[in-house]
Amino acid sequence: MNSNLANQLLASIMKWDARTLASERAALEFMGSMKYDAYDRYMPGMRFMSSLVQWLNDIKEEDRDEAYKFIKKKLVFISSTQMNYLVDLLYDSKIRPILLDMATVETGMPSYKRSNKVVRPRFEIEKRSALVIGLSDGAHTDILRRSAGFNNEQVLTNYYPDGKKLKDMLDGLRKDGKMAGIENPFFRRIFLIDDFTASGKSFIRYDDTDGEYHGKLKKIIDELCAKSHIEGDQNIEHLSYLLNPNQDKIQIDILFCIATEKARTNIKNNLDEYLKSVNWQDKVEFNIHIIQPLEDKLSNDIKNDKNLVEVLKKDEHFVKECVISKSYKVGKNDNPWLGFDECALPVVLAHNTPNNSLPIIWQDAERFHGLFPRISRH
Repeated sequence: MNSNLANQLLASIMKWDARTLASERAALEFMGSMKYDAYDRYMPGMRFMSSLVQWLNDIKEEDRDEAYKFIKKKLVFISSTQMNYLVDLLYDSKIRPILLDMATVETGMPSYKRSNKVVRPRFEIEKRSALVIGLSDGAHTDILRRSAGFNNEQVLTNYYPDGKKLKDMLDGLRKDGKMAGIENPFFRRIFLIDDFTASGKSFIRYDDTDGEYHGKLKKIIDELCAKSHIEGDQNIEHLSYLLNPNQDKIQIDILFCIATEKARTNIKNNLDEYLKSVNWQDKVEFNIHIIQPLEDKLSNDIKNDKNLVEVLKKDEHFVKECVISKSYKVGKNDNPWLGFDECALPVVLAHNTPNNSLPIIWQDAERFHGLFPRISRH
């Protein structure tokens, strides 16, 4: 759809006169060209303006002004450039200082001398023996690896590698010249990386129906704490193969590019309780880091906007069968039109839209087309 046709259709749908269209057109075209057109989930040939026309056409006529105001005033779009910058900051502002502190302690230097030349060789050892694991396909571990200068054999794009990969990683560590002088080295510090979380429930949660903990972090910690001492021809099965079985404590840093304080609290509380339930509270130490926190105000502004909420909850604007699933019910869902776990976020990421965001943005069905349609992530 060319821009002139899109503008004509938009004016018709919104009942704009020529003067109103002229005043709105520049802002819309700017938003499209600078950010929204780059949304990865648009079909070939689709652009923001044509998607907006289709989306507003599916909104009831009396609600279109409110819906349009929401897009102009409240939508938050994180571009690929912005996300890549946040990924770069993962190393510079979080990982590197942690590794420097470790090196400083190991060399016996005071903290104010952590840039001392005596610390540098130990820092290289700590950096090479760091294990980096991506928690989803949006973790951008490839960008982090390049920007941080990590070795290929210390970065996992997922948390379920096969035994050959694990063996290659440990062999590579032990053959690396940076580890010269370290007897029988293992990986030491573990960094778990993801781009975004709003509820934290896909990472760890307690399920009342079966009385069990579930989620990615639960699986990873089980893997790291599994007994994996290899003897003879025994198969390598667990991430714990990469760790020293005699170490006192497994140190884990969980890092997010973008997250809510709600997610931080949920992850910390549930992970603490899980570790206590399996008596690993003295075996695992973890910290949670967020590069760009999302303030509660972002979702509160949505929930407190009565006019907008009325638009969101209308049957014409909420496709129940497109939104509610078994996994969706894991979170709070009395008001499912507010998104997964009722997070009520107006957020779109350039590579996908989170299900914690308002369904009116991303749900995509025959009777209602998403402005930024999403795909399920792994």
